This record gives sequence, structure tokens and C-alpha cells, in this order.
Amino acid sequence: MARPRRGVTVNSAVFTLAVLGLAVTSARAQDVVKIGQIEAQTGANAIYGWMSSQGTALAVDEINKAGGFKVGSKAYKIQLIALDTRGEPKEATVQLKRLIEVDQAKYIFGPFLSNVFLAVRPYAGEFNGKILMWGGATRIHDYVGTPGHEFLMRTWNWDAGNNGFGELMVDNLVKTTGAKKIAMLFQNDQGGKVLEDIYVPMFKKKGIEYRLDYFEPGTKDFSAVLAKIAAWKPDFLFPSYADSYLYDIVRQATETGQLKKFFLVRGSLGPGLKNKDGLDEYMVYVPKYFEEAEKKDPKVAKFVKAYKDFYKRDFPYDQAPLCSASCYDHVYMLVEAMKKAGTVDDPAAVKKALMSMTYDGLWKIRFDDKGEAIFNFDVVRLKKGGALEVTHINPN
Repeated sequence: MARPRRGVTVNSAVFTLAVLGLAVTSARAQDVVKIGQIEAQTGANAIYGWMSSQGTALAVDEINKAGGFKVGSKAYKIQLIALDTRGEPKEATVQLKRLIEVDQAKYIFGPFLSNVFLAVRPYAGEFNGKILMWGGATRIHDYVGTPGHEFLMRTWNWDAGNNGFGELMVDNLVKTTGAKKIAMLFQNDQGGKVLEDIYVPMFKKKGIEYRLDYFEPGTKDFSAVLAKIAAWKPDFLFPSYADSYLYDIVRQATETGQLKKFFLVRGSLGPGLKNKDGLDEYMVYVPKYFEEAEKKDPKVAKFVKAYKDFYKRDFPYDQAPLCSASCYDHVYMLVEAMKKAGTVDDPAAVKKALMSMTYDGLWKIRFDDKGEAIFNFDVVRLKKGGALEVTHINPN
């Protein structure tokens, strides 16, 4: 029986260790940061989640294709686990449980919908300090910066206050039109109640006469309530917050010819454009008017092209402004915060880095001392026939 050749054995062992070493190195090179996302990508309120899911996926793809990012000496790529809540609170709660406990995601993008946030908040709170959840939901405002909610940041700017987009819009409306009477028509749900809580005190403070009417979710015929509002003769109608209702409200209001001026802090330009020949003015908050910005801002032009190349379809100009919350910029901002904090595993340290940053991307984003976003935005005025005027507002 032949004796084993020691040289071959040693060389084989060296080779095996080398392979193992390469495997370990490769595994380290492929370390992954998991981002979970809970947004409504489909359903009646998908307008508030679809673009966030689109922009986040694009940013993750760009970062990974560029080789990922380094924190200290370690290289990382991002794994995005984007789940469609369909705007259903119970479904979102199950999904968040999966993201945290099964997928072990420490960073959660979303939600934008307040009903979803209120449903998942108690469960998310059990992981205070262990996760970072940043979403655009209006009701996050009530909790962000309060004890027990250190895991929260809000990625959309707030309506009221010195830097509030609604406050700045109302001041602009009064200054440019002299408006003194505003009629509000909101759906009878949490979103409508939040708007009441924000804008009734604001109008009182500014000496604006107002009336408030509610309609039930699912309403299609607004003729009766619109007739009552028209009889009151407001300078502007402030309607709803969801396009699913706005299209009907604006169409029915302009068909009668009695209500022709609209003021919106939620919703899109779409209902106005569809009824441009019947209205006199349609003033709407638009986080960014991409049609103009694409021509003037190289960063925006690059984003639009990247979107078209990645998704192989036309750019959704009507939906794109909602990429201002938990979307494209925020992936890049999170990566920069991880680099600054020197960790991907400590959400509290990453949040601290985020709170001290200003990120200059599609938007110029920073956070106030509570953890609520402040960023530049546009106000678009649509006039009869389709003429547009865009005002750029940069909060202090």
C-alpha cells in the first residue's frame, strides 16, 4: 500500500484553507443591511405608497450596482423587503411582525397612511431603540419626539408652525389673493379629523372666516353639500385629501359654475388639470413639480432618466412628488448616516446621525429637534385653461 505523499496533503490543506478564506471574505463582502417597507402599493389609497415603493427600489438597485457602501472597513449591500399593505391596518401589522421578527430588518420605511401607522405603533413600540421607523403618516406627528417613541422619525414636513408647509401656503394664499372665506369639505375619517385639528385653529389665528362640512367615505354624489357651500359664497373651497374623491368633487363643483377656486394641501394636480376649463384657480401643495424641475435641476433629470431605464416605462409625473416621503433620497440619506455613525447595527446611533444631517438630493432634507422632516417644496397655481405658475418655497 502506497504511503501518502505529505507534500500533496499539506498543499491540499493550504488550498482548502485558502478556499475557506475566500468564502469568508466573500461572505463579508456581501454583508447585507435589510430595509423593510410597509406601504400601500395597491388599493384605494395606493397614491400614498406606490411612489415610495418605486423610488426606494430604484435607490437600492443603484447603490448595489455601484458595489454597495462601506462602513468602516466592511462593505455592505442593501436588501429591500417591500410589502404591500393595500392600506389595510391588520395586514400591515402582520407584515411588520414578519419584517422585524423573521427578516430581522432594523430599518422600516413607511407607513404613509395614518390608519396603518396607528395600528402598527403599539407593536413597533415594543422594539423602541432596536428599530428605526420613518414614515410620512400625518399621525406620526403626534408621537415623534415623545418618550417611548425614539424609534420614530417622520419623513414628511408638517403643516403648521414657522416652517410648516400649510402655514406658508395659507400666508401665500392670503397675500396673493386676499382670501377671507374658506370652505372645508373633508371625508369623515381620521385624515379629515387631522386636517380639521390643524387648519381650524390656523384659520382662526389668521382671521380667516371658515366653514367645515364632512362627507362619508365612499361618497360619489357631492351635489347637495356643494350647493350648500356655494350658497355661503367662499373665496376658496378646500376639499378632501385623496384624489379618489377630489376628481369627483372638483368636477361636480365646476360643472355648476358656482365653485371655481380650490386650495389643497393634500392630493395632486390631476383633478385640476382634468377640469382646467371649468375652474378659475387651483392652488395645490406639490413637494416638487417635476415637469419644471427636470428641465432645471440635473439631479432631478438624472432621477427621471434612471426611473425610465429601470422600470422601462414613462415617468409618473403625477405620482413623483410623493417620493418626498420615505423614498429615493431617504435610502441614500440612511446610507450616509450609517457611515457617519460607524454602524449598521445600532438604529439609535444611526438616528442620532440623521438628526444632525442635511441631505441635498432631489430635496434638501433636514430634521427638526423632534425628528420631523423639513424640506423645500413647490406651490403650483393652475389657472383657467391650463396656465401654470410655480412658486418655490424654502423653509428657514
